[in-house]
Amino acid sequence: MPLSDKAIQEYKDIFKKKYGKDLSDAEAKEQGENLLGFFELLFKMAEKEYLRKQRLKREKIKGFFLDADEGAYSCGICGENYPGNNIWWNPKGLKCRDCWRNIKNRVIPDLKYKHDHNEVWIQDWQIKYDYGVHPSTARKLSREGLLHGRDLKRENGMTYCTIYLVKENKGFLKKYPKKPAIKVKFVNPEINKTMQQKT
Repeated sequence: MPLSDKAIQEYKDIFKKKYGKDLSDAEAKEQGENLLGFFELLFKMAEKEYLRKQRLKREKIKGFFLDADEGAYSCGICGENYPGNNIWWNPKGLKCRDCWRNIKNRVIPDLKYKHDHNEVWIQDWQIKYDYGVHPSTARKLSREGLLHGRDLKRENGMTYCTIYLVKENKGFLKKYPKKPAIKVKFVNPEINKTMQQKT
C-alpha cells in the first residue's frame, strides 16, 4: 500500500526525532511501506487467530485440522513442516498429525509451545545443544535410568522425535544444568555512528 506524501513526511519527522538522522523521501517511503506491510501481516495473523477461536466456540470443539491450502506450518512439538491439513490447531498451538496422535494416545501430555518451554518439556536436540550432552552419552544415560525420554512414533512405529518432561528428569537436570544462553546484541552501525556524532 503506497504512503501519502503527508505520511512519508510524518515518518521522516519521527525518525529524525528518534535517531537524529534525516531520511530521503525514497528511504522514508521504503521504510514506512515495509513497516505498514509488517503491521498488515500482524493484523491478518490476529484476525485468523480470532476466527479460529470463534470456530471453537461455535462448533463446541477443542481443536481442528486446518485447511489443505493453509501452511506450511511448523509443528510446535517436533518442529517439522506440514501443509494445513496435517496440522492440528487449538489455543495451545500447532501440532502435526503425528504429534497430535501421540497426545491423544497419551504418550505425551497436550504440551503448549512457547518460546521458552523448558519449564515443562525439552526437545531431543536440546539435550546436546543446551545441556552439552552428546547423543551417545544421552543414550547411555537413558539405559542407566538417569534420562527419561518419551519417544513419539509415526503410524508405522518409527520414532521421529523424543520429548523429555522436566518433572521426569530432575536428576539429569541437576547433574547437567542448562548452559547459559549466548547473548546476542544487534548493532546498527549507522544509528550508532549518528548517536556518537550527537554526543
